[in-house]
Amino acid sequence: MKLRLLIPCLGLAAAPLLAQDPCPCKDAPPPPPPPFTGKVDLAYAATSGNTSTSSLGLGLDLIYRTAPWTVEGTFNYLHAESDHVTTAETFLGTLKGSRDITKALDVFVQGGYYRNTFSGIDHRVGGEAGAGYKILDQEAFFLRTEAGFGYASEARTDGTTLNYPTGRLGLKFVWKFSKSADFTEEASWTEDFNDTNHWIFRNLASVTASLTKVLALKASWGLVYNNEPPPGFGKTDTVTAAALVAKF
Repeated sequence: MKLRLLIPCLGLAAAPLLAQDPCPCKDAPPPPPPPFTGKVDLAYAATSGNTSTSSLGLGLDLIYRTAPWTVEGTFNYLHAESDHVTTAETFLGTLKGSRDITKALDVFVQGGYYRNTFSGIDHRVGGEAGAGYKILDQEAFFLRTEAGFGYASEARTDGTTLNYPTGRLGLKFVWKFSKSADFTEEASWTEDFNDTNHWIFRNLASVTASLTKVLALKASWGLVYNNEPPPGFGKTDTVTAAALVAKF
């Protein structure tokens, strides 16, 4: 009789243990990013009184991913004026398509349009093809380099036009130093193969901090150095900006 009562009791005691998972399960991997993403940047500053100044900066980044392809469009506009007279105005637009060959290697084609009459460039149109390689692709660090060859046509405000083959080296570094903030550095060197003194270096550094899942604040500093600018214009242009970013 005692043995018959003991067996059911042992079974009841072991039931909670049997109900437990045999081993702790790993967290499920994060879902893949949506195929279409983008962001809009808006920066504005104004002063009034003895001097009236204003500046407006707009940026739009669009990305469409459908493995192994990625299409990216970037558009930036800057306008500044003093006492209602325009003192700076630039426009930059690029469209890039790339295809992954491996997890680290990709090939791409891209085209771009640039206008900055205050630096002597009425417009510059170019296209190129090349390859990129991801040196680092981690949660906290990303480092990618690329090289491309192409052709550019540059119309200057003095009426001259330059047409030349180009070579370009590019580098992009991203450091996510917290869950809500990151540092990004993008640099490129473009060489004119018809005139080796005519080269252009570009650099853009920015820090972005998320406010919500949609909104973020971004501070940036950009540099464009043209080693052989149009006559009468300086070699260096810089832009410092603080912007509100909306992601979608």
